[in-house]
Amino acid sequence: MNPDNENTISKDTGTQWTANWRTQHPNVVNAFLIPAVDFVEVLNEIGILDDAAAQQAQTNANNLNSKVRGYLAIDDTGTEKMIFVGTENVDGVDRDIIDGTVDGNPTTLKSSASDTTTSGIYDFTDPCPPSCDSNSPLNQQ
Repeated sequence: MNPDNENTISKDTGTQWTANWRTQHPNVVNAFLIPAVDFVEVLNEIGILDDAAAQQAQTNANNLNSKVRGYLAIDDTGTEKMIFVGTENVDGVDRDIIDGTVDGNPTTLKSSASDTTTSGIYDFTDPCPPSCDSNSPLNQQ
C-alpha cells in the first residue's frame, strides 16, 4: 500500500462530515456506488495508467466486481465534499471497508484494502464551484 496518507481522513471525521451532509440535506441522495472499473478508465484516459496496466486493472476490477462508495459530506468549514471508501460484497450487499474491516470483521479481499495503516476513507475532492471547468458542456446551464 502507498504509505502517502495525505488524502485519508479518520472514521470519526468521515462520520461527522457525512452526518453534516444528512443534517443539511435531508431526504436527498447521500452516496453513490461506483464500479471500480470506472475509476480505472478515467485514470487511463488521463495517462496515470498506461493501456496495459489499465487493461489488467479493468480485468481485476470486473472479476472482483469491485465497487467504491462516494459519500456526500460537509467538512467543518462548511465546504461540500465527496469522500470515498472501497467496498466488499457480503451476502449481496456492498459493505464499506473502513479501518480494514467490513462491519467489524476483517475484509476477505487480498488487497491493500485490508491494510489497517489507514482508515480507508479518502477525501481528495474540491467542490465545483470554485474548482470548475467553465467551458465544459457538463457545467453549462
